[in-house]
Amino acid sequence: MVFLTLSVSALRHKTLFFFALYVLSIGEGGHKPCVQTFAADQFDDDTPEEKDAKSSFFNWWYLGIVAGSTAAAFIPVYLQLRK
Repeated sequence: MVFLTLSVSALRHKTLFFFALYVLSIGEGGHKPCVQTFAADQFDDDTPEEKDAKSSFFNWWYLGIVAGSTAAAFIPVYLQLRK
């Protein structure tokens, strides 16, 4: 009886995990390609100042993505270990 309860519980968690993963992938798939392109379209490539601003924008954009991903990976682990 204990094994049956554990297997049902594990199945429920596994289903929830994959459902959340699919929702996340759909959201990221629609978000990432569009936002970056629309933001880059705001800069004019004809003027050197805006060309430099576009380059700076992409540097800060990727820094934000990497910093956010790193924080999302390490902060929960840190909090879990302190518990």
